[in-house]
Amino acid sequence: MNRVEQQLAFILKSQRFKETSFIHQVFTKDYGVVSLISRGSKSKASKTGSILQPFRQLMVSWAGKSDLKTLTSSEQFGEINMLKGTGLYCGFYVNELVLSLLHKFDSHPILFEAFRKVIGLLASDQSHQVYLREFEKILLQEIGYGLQLEYEADTQLKLNPALDYTYIIGKGAVMANVHSTGQLVSGATLINLNNNCLGSKTEFMQAKKLMRRLIDHQLDGKILKIRELFS
Repeated sequence: MNRVEQQLAFILKSQRFKETSFIHQVFTKDYGVVSLISRGSKSKASKTGSILQPFRQLMVSWAGKSDLKTLTSSEQFGEINMLKGTGLYCGFYVNELVLSLLHKFDSHPILFEAFRKVIGLLASDQSHQVYLREFEKILLQEIGYGLQLEYEADTQLKLNPALDYTYIIGKGAVMANVHSTGQLVSGATLINLNNNCLGSKTEFMQAKKLMRRLIDHQLDGKILKIRELFS
């Protein structure tokens, strides 16, 4: 029987299994997304059921030979992130992105650290847009589809903040002209998106639309439930 001890993790999604148990999809630091069953965690006598919640950093252990592992221990690790309002919606969005775009047991320690960071930031009352865009960029980079946000794809010249561009998936930013079709995005938006310092409402909106298009391309037709719920 394979055993893993004391692994940092966050619960992405839980579903009830039989009367007293849950199956959890868990994002771990060294093993990526793992399916764990917590036996008896729904019962009143359970000491761990109350901590097996999204957005809480946990230290978990598990055992098992199949793809569905058995949770053997869990404990709270660090402070509890209290997400509410828009931050809560954004947190569920981040959870669903990870669950939708990562393969099971595919380790992404850099992305895990970015996930831990963004969940903590979403618990604050500050603007969430910059945090989400930064996380989305790292996620795309980690699955092999990083953005080119410094140079124009055709000329390799540095992006000009005063010009408009179109972003071609798989290629990068191309200078816009009278024949350009599709979404236009300013050079200033692309540069500030790259530097995680979006400022104006126009930049926020352009960056959001761009990242949504790029992520939807990776989802390949799959609809995120969190979008449907809050549409």
